[in-house]
Amino acid sequence: MRIKKILVPTDFSETARAAVDQALFLTAKYNAELTVLHARLMFEDDPSELPKKLASLEKEEHDVEAKLLSRLKAKTSEYAHLKIQHEIIRGYSAPSAILGYINNKEFDLVVIGTHGRSGLEHFLIGSVAEKVVRYARCPVLTVRSKEYITEQFTKIVVPFDFSEPSILALKSAIEVMDSPESEIHLIYVVEEEVHPALYAWGMRSVIEIIPDIISKVEERMENIVSQIPELKKAKIVKTVREGKPHKQISKYVEEVQPDLIVIGTHGLVGLDRFLLGSTTERVIRSIKQPVLTIKLKNII
Repeated sequence: MRIKKILVPTDFSETARAAVDQALFLTAKYNAELTVLHARLMFEDDPSELPKKLASLEKEEHDVEAKLLSRLKAKTSEYAHLKIQHEIIRGYSAPSAILGYINNKEFDLVVIGTHGRSGLEHFLIGSVAEKVVRYARCPVLTVRSKEYITEQFTKIVVPFDFSEPSILALKSAIEVMDSPESEIHLIYVVEEEVHPALYAWGMRSVIEIIPDIISKVEERMENIVSQIPELKKAKIVKTVREGKPHKQISKYVEEVQPDLIVIGTHGLVGLDRFLLGSTTERVIRSIKQPVLTIKLKNII
């Protein structure tokens, strides 16, 4: 996973500030170039208030730059050649403006704050971060809380279902882990629902139908892990749960408290996404730790 160009959009909110901090850590770690982006929306300004708002925005931008430079001097003094630039763009909506900028500049990673809204609030307001996760061509790291950002990724959870996206997520986790002795937790979730026709036989669980499914999954996980040389020294924890994938993944993350979750996505959009839903988006909404989303294919 080559990380040389990082983008972090900001709206000056608390979650955006956490995303900037996380982006700074990664910029120093990978000796990358960082772009801090602010999107101003068209038609949102009152003409009579515009001069005052522009003066305020100029001060805000100056303060952000000063804080960034201060952090760089304190935390990345050995990277004197580190490059940081600031961009202000305009658009009709924040997601479209940010995505247009991302896909025109070809970034290696986007770091973005998310509020973790759910339920009716999420339905009514939506999420800029989720739209970026859904449509951006590059990997996206969502950050929800300053409390959980970190300079080191030594314990990583990878939701795993043997699909191509989940194998790609595992390989990406290997590339971002900070030590060969890091912990990688693979979690496989057995869907709890079975076909209603089996209810008459008293079977309501896949585990009841295939009693040895857990041992078979663990054996298959071990087989895949053994074929990846980079995992020989890492501590691999294999877990199989039964239930709804996003709920079980979120519960497991709460239990083990990892530094990072790396999850693969098929990149479904439109009707496919509406019909199938998105485990990735539900996980992002429900946990506080950073989530690195790896997309299987370009969709734009």
